[in-house]
Amino acid sequence: MEDKLAFIKEAIKDKAGKVEFKGLMSLNASIKEIGESYKDVLGWTVLYRSAGKCERYYHAQFPLIGMTRPVEVMCPMGIRTFDSYKVDFKEALEKMKKQNCGDKFVAMSLYWPLTPDCLEPYWFIRTDLGSHFVIGANSGKTECYKS
Repeated sequence: MEDKLAFIKEAIKDKAGKVEFKGLMSLNASIKEIGESYKDVLGWTVLYRSAGKCERYYHAQFPLIGMTRPVEVMCPMGIRTFDSYKVDFKEALEKMKKQNCGDKFVAMSLYWPLTPDCLEPYWFIRTDLGSHFVIGANSGKTECYKS
């Protein structure tokens, strides 16, 4: 079992510690009611752009298995495509817990807003307290916006 986990981790990350996904536009987590750790993330709705078209599919988070077929969707306005990021969701959740922003989460997304102020993709995490935790997916810089 440990060999399989190591293989999957190596397949997802390259040697520089980046997560690679060409044409990624967004990841939206499916969470088991209220999340307390990364193990409560059941899977991801993935939106990506390839050959001028946008497609969306669902991919289960390991150790769950399964994936839906990609379905062509209208490309959204207001977000950029990107090919890699350094801070994965586990690290983003660890950073959230170190801040005084809440210890449980109800929503989690990764995307790069199409605004001049946003210089990288961001993880957006909504806590059970209604706060919003934002972390740079490359820089690791964090902000907490309390309700």
